[in-house]
Amino acid sequence: MRRPVHRLAMAAMVMTAVTVGVLPASPAGADESRNLVGTWSTASDRLTPTDRLAVTIGGQTVRMVARTSIGGSGLRVRLSNVFGRKPVTFKNVHLGLQAYGAELVTKSNRQLTFERRKWVTVPPGQAIWSDPLEEKISGRQDVVVSAYIPTAVEEVTGHDRAYATSYLSTPGDHAADETAEAFTGTSTQWYFLDRVAVTTGGGAGSIVALGDSITDGTGQGSDANRRWTDYLYQRFGRVPAAKRMGVLNVGIAGNRVLQPGVGPSALSRFKRDVLSQPGVRTVVVLEGINDISRGEYTSAKPLIDAYKKMIKLAHAKKVRILGGTLTPFYGYSTWTEEREEIRQQVNIWIRTSKAFDAVIDFDRAVRDPGFPAQLTAAYDHGDHIHLSDAGRRRLAYTVRLSQLA
Repeated sequence: MRRPVHRLAMAAMVMTAVTVGVLPASPAGADESRNLVGTWSTASDRLTPTDRLAVTIGGQTVRMVARTSIGGSGLRVRLSNVFGRKPVTFKNVHLGLQAYGAELVTKSNRQLTFERRKWVTVPPGQAIWSDPLEEKISGRQDVVVSAYIPTAVEEVTGHDRAYATSYLSTPGDHAADETAEAFTGTSTQWYFLDRVAVTTGGGAGSIVALGDSITDGTGQGSDANRRWTDYLYQRFGRVPAAKRMGVLNVGIAGNRVLQPGVGPSALSRFKRDVLSQPGVRTVVVLEGINDISRGEYTSAKPLIDAYKKMIKLAHAKKVRILGGTLTPFYGYSTWTEEREEIRQQVNIWIRTSKAFDAVIDFDRAVRDPGFPAQLTAAYDHGDHIHLSDAGRRRLAYTVRLSQLA
């Protein structure tokens, strides 16, 4: 039996031209008290073929679901070809509201344009914003982006572990369809879509969470929306509208601060994934455990030096930067006493150096009081490094909302 559909009336949408690839401070003629804020984001990489999916997209429509964190009007989406080596053409892009699975709420699907065109070609190494849809959308709303890609793309820019279902159509352009009939394939990756932004009133801004699998959401089920950042924006939903902020997750499972591997290093992607976000006001850094657990470092100094560079970059853009202490991993396959000592050194520096604008003590929140090198059992997903749903929720409630403004 189909679950009940929450229907949101959608008025006719007026398209306003914007410069391709550039997100302006406000739409032409708009009230300058209004500003653009990121409401959803993901960190992209070049998708590579795996046992789960041979990544070649083309001659078909992809349909992806993104949950907004803050409401507003003038919604825009960004399509990225940052990791491609050839141009990618999108012949038709639509945005609607999810009813169930690949099915959309009736009469919610709207054409997106790019400089008032119904198609766009994104050069390699670039990303392009759509024109705004002058339409109000609420926070915690599942919006659906459908894009027809007419020719095969072998180097796909996307996010591998979306923990969300994307839908792949049979051959042809089905972007305007509101039914699910043509969408016979599924995956748990996002393709090309990496940002959604809205126009808000007052001084609303966004928070960017930079991290690895703990931020990306490892341990949750598909479509569960139980990342710690999901729990965080649920908290914002209970405060007055004037105090709400967008919450953007740019975690990559397996990512490291200092070295590329699964995605570019956090340090090298800091400007693109964090500082270029629309309306960014604060960044929360919770990353470094992969550097320690998989690296051959003999001290905390390389990580500390990297954090200092991030802090300098953030402050140069007048962005607040908060340091999250690294959570325990005793019992994980790569744990050693030497690596534990480095983790402790890093956490002491985060807590005491006063280099960050504020500290969020994630370690203290989820560690076992009787044995601080390991996670509390209730917060352990089972592999002794990733968190359970309760553990991710605990991270979100460790954050004081007053730290983020």
